[in-house]
Amino acid sequence: MEGVLVTFSQSASTLLTFAPTTATALTHADGRASLDIGATSALNPGATTVQAAAQIGTVSKSSSRSIQIAALAAAADVIPASINFVGAVPSATAIVIKNAGGNGRSESAVLTFRVVDVNNSPINGAVLNFKLNANNGGAVITPAQSATSNSNGLVNVTVTSGAKPASIVVVATARNAPLVKTQSDTLIVSNSVAVSGSFEIYTAKYNLNGELTGDSTIITAFVADEFGNPVADGLAVTFQTDYGAVASSTLGGCLTINGKCSVEFRVQEPRGDGIATVRASVLVGPSTTLATQLKINMSGSPRTSYLMIHPDGSAVTSLSLTSSSCKQTFELVLSNGYQRAAAAGTLITIPFQEIGANVTVKTGSPVIDQRIVDFPPTAVTVEVDLTDKSLIPACKVGGNFASSVNYFLVGMKPPGTDLPNQRIFLAYPQ
Repeated sequence: MEGVLVTFSQSASTLLTFAPTTATALTHADGRASLDIGATSALNPGATTVQAAAQIGTVSKSSSRSIQIAALAAAADVIPASINFVGAVPSATAIVIKNAGGNGRSESAVLTFRVVDVNNSPINGAVLNFKLNANNGGAVITPAQSATSNSNGLVNVTVTSGAKPASIVVVATARNAPLVKTQSDTLIVSNSVAVSGSFEIYTAKYNLNGELTGDSTIITAFVADEFGNPVADGLAVTFQTDYGAVASSTLGGCLTINGKCSVEFRVQEPRGDGIATVRASVLVGPSTTLATQLKINMSGSPRTSYLMIHPDGSAVTSLSLTSSSCKQTFELVLSNGYQRAAAAGTLITIPFQEIGANVTVKTGSPVIDQRIVDFPPTAVTVEVDLTDKSLIPACKVGGNFASSVNYFLVGMKPPGTDLPNQRIFLAYPQ
């Protein structure tokens, strides 16, 4: 049976050490579960019983084997020629800060050293002393002081992270040959739990077309710890919104990879007054929740038309401009029915010019996305050039016009929809 948890124990608790120190293992496809055991000390022989126990459904199973730890006094006379660092499990050279956890991340690592003689043969029963470097962030090693090599010359030591980030090196020294020593590769301790000051969400677009169901944007969460490191992979970020829809049907959020993850926000009912508040939260420990939020403008919701108005808000229903020169630029703003910004990407055009003048949109088209609080209306400048068509006598080249008031149309096209044109009247001197 594959994937069964097997727990190992011993009757004489001081004789053997287990690696991993949890004394647990999962069965492989062939039904085997294995772990390494070693004598606690070459100077402490004896006999013990190793038991393996597993729970298969509601049935408990166990098996045991007696083991003799032989005295290896003779091995103590063998002088190690060298100590080699074999590697670490997990193989990555980083573990997370104590109590940080994370998907696929460990708070401890098992380092393996190999002791050999002058013939490069493994030494059984060689005692190694261990020492951590200074500034290790509170890390600890197990066994704390020393351990004995097995028949393959291998010695395991477990490094468990502390509460602070650090770079850790374990130095192994032969007890009966203090000049024979080596050190492990550098083990990095990083990635603590998320903190509020390093948790934020950002959206690729803040102003959507509220009249276009399905218009969408991507919201990304960024999560780091108090040391500025991205949190360990697999942290769950939960999203909620009062209007529109966010995240997916399978997961109401996302799981971080390298300290970030993304979800989709889309326009749909309910639209409310057109401003959606998206909230994101992460759980830190068993009871602490961090939260942040942003607002998205679903411009035009619910079915509120766009209007070009004066910057002071006047002439909402009937906009009139007065020209006092041959070429003049007018400052206007484009607003939705709630006096907020137009959707990003909205095109502003002049589809018709009854006045026969040259009217152009100088700035404001296409509308640039903005993140300003409360999403104020979009600034637009329109230039009216009467020089060639000349409605003003002083600018007149040819022709004559009976009226001193005419109009032009302004077209507004948010992405995916067309809105009715707006008529703007222009008064000019005769």
